[in-house]
Amino acid sequence: MCRGFAVVVLGTLLLAPRLPVSAQEVPELKVNSAQYIVIDAGTGEIFAQRGANDRAAMASLTKVFTAIEAIEAAPGETILETSEDDLLDANNSLMGFDAGERLRLEELLYGLMLPSGNDAALAIARNLGGQPGDDPERAVRRFVDRMNQRVIDMGLRDTHLVNPHGWGVPDHYTSPHDLATFVMYALRYPRFVELISAETYETAEGFQLRNNNRLLTDLDYPDLVGGKTGYDWDAGWCLIEVAERDGSTMISVTFDGVHDNGDWYDDNRVLLDYAFDQKSARDAADDQITGERVSFLDPDAAVIGRGAASGAVLGTLPDPVVLGLSAPGPAGGNPAPVPSVVRPPPGGLTPAGGLDARMLPALLVAVSIIGGQGVKSAVRHREQRRRFQPS
Repeated sequence: MCRGFAVVVLGTLLLAPRLPVSAQEVPELKVNSAQYIVIDAGTGEIFAQRGANDRAAMASLTKVFTAIEAIEAAPGETILETSEDDLLDANNSLMGFDAGERLRLEELLYGLMLPSGNDAALAIARNLGGQPGDDPERAVRRFVDRMNQRVIDMGLRDTHLVNPHGWGVPDHYTSPHDLATFVMYALRYPRFVELISAETYETAEGFQLRNNNRLLTDLDYPDLVGGKTGYDWDAGWCLIEVAERDGSTMISVTFDGVHDNGDWYDDNRVLLDYAFDQKSARDAADDQITGERVSFLDPDAAVIGRGAASGAVLGTLPDPVVLGLSAPGPAGGNPAPVPSVVRPPPGGLTPAGGLDARMLPALLVAVSIIGGQGVKSAVRHREQRRRFQPS
């Protein structure tokens, strides 16, 4: 029987629920995107924003949520089989597989994030979301439900997902604030950083995938780590970019930008440069952060809490391996570490005693007292589309 449950939250990334944004639009930047935000990935500091808390469609930026859910759900070597149910028409951005192919999850993740394959999103969600007896629609729905539960558990209240790819549907939205906050969280996953920073990827069958993000592949921004593009008729031209300079990592998010002459990319370059310059000036003056920051709650702590409340039994866990989490840098870079997190030994972990895999990361930041016995901390385990085609 569960007699008590206590959680102690540690670290600088896991902050109290967010307060109202105080940073405002900076008109001299001449950003043309309808909504934007730029933040420090290490501290959550907001440097500039416009309409950052307004809900809007975000097209394929949805796929950052899908990628994290998939990374949490299964190892990259997991074999998934494609189906007729995953195939979509040419109005969609596609990875381009056929039905009945057996692909590793890693290959589908690159197909999801580089060419922004809506088909890859469906294949991932259907395979990883399904339970015995589910039809394909129900399997995808289960996966999307888990995505929504994660953002709720993080305290992000302006996000709701209807499908895993973001192709325009009613009631599918996020805000620049929520999305930047989620990317701040996602950068803790080395595999996610690899995905957003890869220019190309070759599958086992020799099929070449190329990243749609022109700021990464064609345009010159030497500090860029990577990002994700998005477009459909509802969302307009949307973009996430992550850059690293002098040990700091910045995240920019823009919604409904201007496509002509790469203006939406210019918006993000301007925002990132502004954030780096503002932080450098503040550091030189030895000033402290005084404005508001984005923040999130650890979603896995909520899973622990629900499990404890229902009397779940946690199995025996292996000894933790503690590694420094580095903010991502340019290809091959090794920036200064930010606060430590717990990572698994090579090869990952098999949860023991019925422990849900999502419970593992929360034990990093929690000390639980269940049934009178202490359970201590354990392991946690980068569009060049055709013009006016959805991404």
